[in-house]
Amino acid sequence: MNDGAAAVREALDALQGLGALRDARPGGFDRFFWSADVLDDLARLADRLGRAVEEVSGEEGPEVRRAAEALGTLIVAHRNSLLRHGLGRMDVATPRTGAAVN
Repeated sequence: MNDGAAAVREALDALQGLGALRDARPGGFDRFFWSADVLDDLARLADRLGRAVEEVSGEEGPEVRRAAEALGTLIVAHRNSLLRHGLGRMDVATPRTGAAVN
């Protein structure tokens, strides 16, 4: 297996492990803000995946790039929705730890 295929398989394995991420949230971190951080990373990943398809194939892939951008946009919209709903139920909190701000 070449380095490119190995890197893609490693990334795929990591993505398949995302199902357990909800349980992997570090203690003391606010669920809504932690989720927002992970969703931001997934949105960046979607964009990067579209560009990677072009780089690997050596050809422009506008359909793939548009689909990847659309996925990233949907992920960010979902994150924003979660934050709107979550912030409406929470005290003002610091983004990372969830500790109340005085």
